[in-house]
Amino acid sequence: MSGFAVWCTSTTLGGLNYVNNGLVGINSNSQTDVQLGNGFYLKPGQLIFHPGVNNAHACLRFTVPLAGFYDVEGIFFSPGLPSTPNGYATTDVHLSINNVELRSLWINQNSGMLIFRQIYLNVGDYVQFEIGWGQNNNYGSDTTAANITIVAYS
Repeated sequence: MSGFAVWCTSTTLGGLNYVNNGLVGINSNSQTDVQLGNGFYLKPGQLIFHPGVNNAHACLRFTVPLAGFYDVEGIFFSPGLPSTPNGYATTDVHLSINNVELRSLWINQNSGMLIFRQIYLNVGDYVQFEIGWGQNNNYGSDTTAANITIVAYS
């Protein structure tokens, strides 16, 4: 698919391809929407997560380049229309810093936010967002879109 970048590991079992450890993808086309299967579109620059088999979490990590205060914000939602399978993501979302979870939430056919204002971070600390398969213990149709912003104060 042109204009879509994805990072994952996968395994083929019985002729079917399975995402082992979840995936993170982004619409890298800066000028147009990109359509993915199952009826949803990604805006330019739109980030998505999808958990893997056995509740392997998809993960995105930011490593802090300079010590200081940061605002960390993540908005998560099902990217598809409610009438399509991808309108029904049921995932769990986690925000941690240096492997210490600060907050989590459930995405159950809806949206949610994780926001921390003016949190002090040291050089080399990492801020991590993860997506798991949610309350239904199944990773099918669990593509979850995210708008993540991390802003440093000087």
